[in-house]
Amino acid sequence: MKYIIFDIDGTLTDTTEIDDHCFTRALSDTFGFQQFETNYGHYENTTDSGIIDQLFRERNGRTYTLAEREAFITHFCVLLEQSYAQDPHHFREIRKAGKILTTLCRQETVSIGLATGGWRQSALFKLQCAGIDITGCAAASFAQDAIARRDIIGHTIRQLNEKNRYEAPLSDIIYVGDGKWDYQATCQLGIGFIGIDNKKIAHLEDIIRLTDYDELFRHIDVAALS
Repeated sequence: MKYIIFDIDGTLTDTTEIDDHCFTRALSDTFGFQQFETNYGHYENTTDSGIIDQLFRERNGRTYTLAEREAFITHFCVLLEQSYAQDPHHFREIRKAGKILTTLCRQETVSIGLATGGWRQSALFKLQCAGIDITGCAAASFAQDAIARRDIIGHTIRQLNEKNRYEAPLSDIIYVGDGKWDYQATCQLGIGFIGIDNKKIAHLEDIIRLTDYDELFRHIDVAALS
């Protein structure tokens, strides 16, 4: 059995721009942070939990508390909801992502998981807005589960192993993502990587890039079902 694990922002949902906008505003509104790096790919851990942890340590000499985390998530989700009400266009799916996910979830030879650097609440909201059904996914991990992306992906792998009562070889695990941090995490874990073609991974060599989700089946050795 193969494991195919998907990132969310920029991979399943076309929400990276609005997510970054609301995240930046929530950092300022909730914690009073000003004049911080908003190119979030520059942080040690490009996850919601990792970014906040780094900013807290640099500015306050400590990490965030659970109460601070929950206050941030609540406000962040309110901002996302307000943005969706104003312009749903910012919450689209990546073309064909929902169809591919549903098709893969019907396969008996694969087990599908999610692993995102975003919070559970915000991730589920964006998927819902984009019309992507994840009920067939066997496992999912979010920023609440770890700070480093490799650990979030690892959490999903462990869930899949427990769900399937099977320990998949690393060679049979593929992560689909859209950022260099996704690729780096897969290298650290020793699993495969397939990238959604965009400028963030344009500099990476010798990787599989998808310009259309229909191409995915050619690279995972799984037949497409109608």
